[in-house]
Amino acid sequence: MIDEIVERIVQFFSTGLVEKIIKALLVLCDRFVNFILSLCEGNNYKKKDETVDVLYTSGNFLVINKKHDLLINSNDTKKKTVQTIMRKQFPEYVQDNLTHDFYFAHRLDFATSGILCIPLNKNACKEVCQVFEEQRARKYYLALLRGHTDFDEEVIDIAIGEDVRFKDTSKKMCTILEDELCQNPRRSITKVLVLDRGYYNGKPVTKVLLRPITGRRHQLRLHCSQIGHVIVGDYTYSLKIDTSPPRMFLHAFRLVLPNTLENLDIQTDDPFTEKALRYKWKVVEQVNSIANAFDIIDSF
Repeated sequence: MIDEIVERIVQFFSTGLVEKIIKALLVLCDRFVNFILSLCEGNNYKKKDETVDVLYTSGNFLVINKKHDLLINSNDTKKKTVQTIMRKQFPEYVQDNLTHDFYFAHRLDFATSGILCIPLNKNACKEVCQVFEEQRARKYYLALLRGHTDFDEEVIDIAIGEDVRFKDTSKKMCTILEDELCQNPRRSITKVLVLDRGYYNGKPVTKVLLRPITGRRHQLRLHCSQIGHVIVGDYTYSLKIDTSPPRMFLHAFRLVLPNTLENLDIQTDDPFTEKALRYKWKVVEQVNSIANAFDIIDSF
């Protein structure tokens, strides 16, 4: 009798059923931990959702850290946007003569988080627009890319134009490499510096600092895709849609705006550390530290 019981126990643990049960329990544990963490932070969630994170303010500029998956403005006033949030948070800065209430002198994609500089008067707006037009602004982005790159630094020089398939919506751009689809291509240059290589959810990923020299629509996303390393969570330019990441991992990390009113040099915290991503991102090789990265990427 005892031998029969032992034999059945051995048979049970030798089947794939146990492995499936363990995996299911691990998934449930992960969800439970995330649920507990959300409860701990819960009281702050609604408040954070209704305000913008201010990085810097003066008589000329308001610089915020835009959340990911948030429009800057919209003609649909029912949508939650930077504009609608700021209108409630900063009614004193609303410009009644503007359609969208504020001077949005530059933009970030809906899915991109990070630094957004908002001039608070007409003169400041003119200064910022001129800096961007003359390409004197220095912009630095952090991103997690699919796969491990075979380079530590790279300059991507691929012209970007309008994708004829999306001409009416501007939802997608294309490069000169797709010449039959690409209209009005303009030279586009992006510098790439590898910071770390590691794994996100068990898949190979490279963390990079990006510096766009030009400012084309979707430039960073498209350039990364063209060199075979799509940004994690970028469904638009990914050949295979992966809905597992909670966001697109692209963040406007530092912005330098020299101007005659006041020189701005603003930087956020790094949102893509192991701790910030709840250790789903694991670094196995550090190539360059952020402390030295800006000087290095400026030099090549």
